[in-house]
Amino acid sequence: MQSDVARGLGVSQSVISRLASRHRTTGSVGDRPRSGAPRVTDHNDDQYLRTYALRHRYASATELQARLPDVRGTRVTPLTPRHRRERLQWAQDHVTWTMQQWSTVLFTDECRLHLKLHACVVQLTGLLNEAGLW
Repeated sequence: MQSDVARGLGVSQSVISRLASRHRTTGSVGDRPRSGAPRVTDHNDDQYLRTYALRHRYASATELQARLPDVRGTRVTPLTPRHRRERLQWAQDHVTWTMQQWSTVLFTDECRLHLKLHACVVQLTGLLNEAGLW
């Protein structure tokens, strides 16, 4: 019986077997709860953020976060005073860095990695402007 269903749906019999077992155990074939932090954004939020990031290629994570209330009407928790102080201190410690020093840094929190020097300069200038350091 399971093999007939699997063949009809074009999937392996093990898929049908696992789904049948899960249905017997939980009464549902839906995803089980997963460990880890719960998702903060839903599908619509993700789609909006993806579209906004594509249209505004140099938008920072902070700017994207600030745009979320426009979509869902809720407020995103801002940084704590401690985090703001730590970020400011980090920026002040690095404000005198040369282009050579910055060229060794990989900013992994940005949505895109720009390999052209001009894009890096523009992005770095934007980050320094945001921090009030430029």
